[in-house]
Amino acid sequence: MKKAIRSLSPATVIASIALFVSLGGVSYGVAAGSIDSREIENNTIQTRDVRNSGLSGRDVRNGSLQGRDLRDGAVSGLDVSDRSLGGTDLADNTLGDREINEPALDIQRLGGIDAARYVKNVRRVETKTANDPATPKSTPRATCPKGKKVLGGGARVVAPGGTPVALSVSGPTGNSWEASAYATAPTGNWQLVAVAVCG
Repeated sequence: MKKAIRSLSPATVIASIALFVSLGGVSYGVAAGSIDSREIENNTIQTRDVRNSGLSGRDVRNGSLQGRDLRDGAVSGLDVSDRSLGGTDLADNTLGDREINEPALDIQRLGGIDAARYVKNVRRVETKTANDPATPKSTPRATCPKGKKVLGGGARVVAPGGTPVALSVSGPTGNSWEASAYATAPTGNWQLVAVAVCG
């Protein structure tokens, strides 16, 4: 036995020590929970490997999530910060009159700046229909007074929230603005308003 030990070369001894140290290091890492991302091969962790609520926003790299990563209906208005979305964030034709709070729009402002900075003596002309359940409805033309031209305009529905009404016409006609709308289902009283901005 002593003769066998004496016959071991220095290289064999060093290799044996390295083996024991490396095995001990792995065992210690597993026991102490010290495995980190460096020990995990890329793309080996799957959804089922992550505990529910185990990830938070700071675990996700900025700009790394896309629309295809989110389940349909998973994001609501409460999940989006006010004023964080611009026109470039919305697909064409995805907004209708139900998604826009039309009474909150100020059609006398251009790019958030009062239109009076661009045009002097701006005047707003408004016409409206009766407030009843009739459908369809068309407003009388909102016509600019003599000496002024229609610069723009708009239309809005005045009704309780959720009233099923859709705009079919809202645009200029000569020196006026006209609007039409219809109820898409039986409804209570509602009113259509047309507005011309004149200058």
